[in-house]
Amino acid sequence: MKRFEVNHSRSANKVGVDGVMIGAWATVSGMEHRILDAGCGCGLIALMLAQRNADAGGDAIVEGIDIEPGAVDEASGNFSRSEWSSRLVAMESDFSLLADAVKSGMGYRYDLIVSNPPFFHAGADNTASGRMLARHAGALSPEALLGEATGLLSPGGRLAYIAQSTDACSLRQYGEINGLTLSRMAMVRGNHSTAPKRVMMEWINGHGAANPIQTAELKEEEIVIEYGPGEYTPEYIALCHEFYLRM
Repeated sequence: MKRFEVNHSRSANKVGVDGVMIGAWATVSGMEHRILDAGCGCGLIALMLAQRNADAGGDAIVEGIDIEPGAVDEASGNFSRSEWSSRLVAMESDFSLLADAVKSGMGYRYDLIVSNPPFFHAGADNTASGRMLARHAGALSPEALLGEATGLLSPGGRLAYIAQSTDACSLRQYGEINGLTLSRMAMVRGNHSTAPKRVMMEWINGHGAANPIQTAELKEEEIVIEYGPGEYTPEYIALCHEFYLRM
């Protein structure tokens, strides 16, 4: 990446298009005090959010959590080599444990939570990496994020994640049932001739917010990654050029 180095040999959640996209797309205002990368893997998204928050004039603490010790250790190493090392923390934890800590009065609420949840399906290879992803898929599915988000977000705080496009309708319903308001949604296509494969969704926690959040504020967009191999579209370049070395 342009401004930080990311080793990802020990993490099931490696550097990839999905992580870069959601790290670049999620709303970062510079007003955040505490940010969470849920299921951080090698720490890519946390590093991106630390960069964006700092560039916006913020000094937020950015936490990365993962259930795999090797991933936490690798993220910690990546954090320590970055220019935002004093504000980055990696912890071995699970999303529901953080929510339980808040309920007990021992945890923190976050102004922004971002995640690239694992997509795990039956039939995945029976490897160590596959087992890690299977564990993550149970503990860190989009539904788990939506179910716990209001308890972990500050009033007006945001949750952003990337998921499979086929799940967009059901996730929208699930988020609304759990008291969140969808504010932004982007369908992602690999190229102009293919159907969307991913959806990025950003939700607002209206509980306790000073101003009621209106559903009519929803902003919908489509992002196409490339015209052909290596020929990136202007919208994809605009989204990711601050991070990729060769863009």
